Amino acid sequence: MINPFLTKPNYVRIYGHRGARGDMVENSISGLKYAFDLGIRAVEFDVVISKDNIPVLFHDYRLNTDLVKDSSGNWITDKNMKLRDLTYEEISKYTIESVKPDTKYAKRFKNQQSAKGEKIPKLTDFFKLVTEDKYKDAFLNLEIKSTLTQENVTPNPEKMVSLILKDIKEFNLEDRTLITSYDWRILYELKKQNPNVLRGFITLQQDLPTTKKNVYENSPWMVKKYPMEELFLLPNIIKSLEGHVWSVFYRDVTKQNVELAHKHGLATCVWTVNREKDIIRMIEYGVDGIITDYPKKVQEICKSKNISWF
Repeated sequence: MINPFLTKPNYVRIYGHRGARGDMVENSISGLKYAFDLGIRAVEFDVVISKDNIPVLFHDYRLNTDLVKDSSGNWITDKNMKLRDLTYEEISKYTIESVKPDTKYAKRFKNQQSAKGEKIPKLTDFFKLVTEDKYKDAFLNLEIKSTLTQENVTPNPEKMVSLILKDIKEFNLEDRTLITSYDWRILYELKKQNPNVLRGFITLQQDLPTTKKNVYENSPWMVKKYPMEELFLLPNIIKSLEGHVWSVFYRDVTKQNVELAHKHGLATCVWTVNREKDIIRMIEYGVDGIITDYPKKVQEICKSKNISWF
């Protein structure tokens, strides 16, 4: 099978991160639609599971106090409200119409537009959008949120994959969906349940302020144990696991490893790239996809540099 995510030199697929987080409320129908209406034809978004086993679009395992308001329009204050403990009916009473002012999140995305009354969507709500004729050529980078470090925030990988595949099958989106995960147990399970759905292995090799790395010697996130020397050549590992996309933190990637990935027929997609100099460097490295909070900005950079994008 020819990998549909591989591109030619000086040609890149732009993915709107969580829709277009720099411009619109993340993981919202409005934000995802906004990205598509820019002409962006690929989006990345996150999925967790509710108490009544409904896949929903949300990045965190708990309702985020910087993003969520209650039914009275007040910012929530309880930081331990697990989506796994709430039915979708309960989740639907909250809104994600804007970012809470004066928070770190608000300062980071100063120009994010509000979307009055926006709800946390079900995965099927989004799938209804992308099966409309207007959006039938859109690619979907669906990240399944799963963790080894917290208990009772998600079902087990087998159940998570089963629930999400059910929705994908119902809307006949197997050929348009790439499933990615930071927790490689998800990708092992996906291969068992439906080997035809494309799999993307998310990697992080350095600790970030809010995220611990998942690639290190004997990492449980990787399922199998790998010696240190093999971790410098991650495309070899992902190829051995029959992955389709290497979804790599942009500061971890090297031009040599992009070339190695391509030798294996493996596409390289970098996250989350927002600065112009980094965007240009990634394109010079030959990456196939750029996940960004600012898809419109990446479009404009590509146009100014005569770089083809889609």
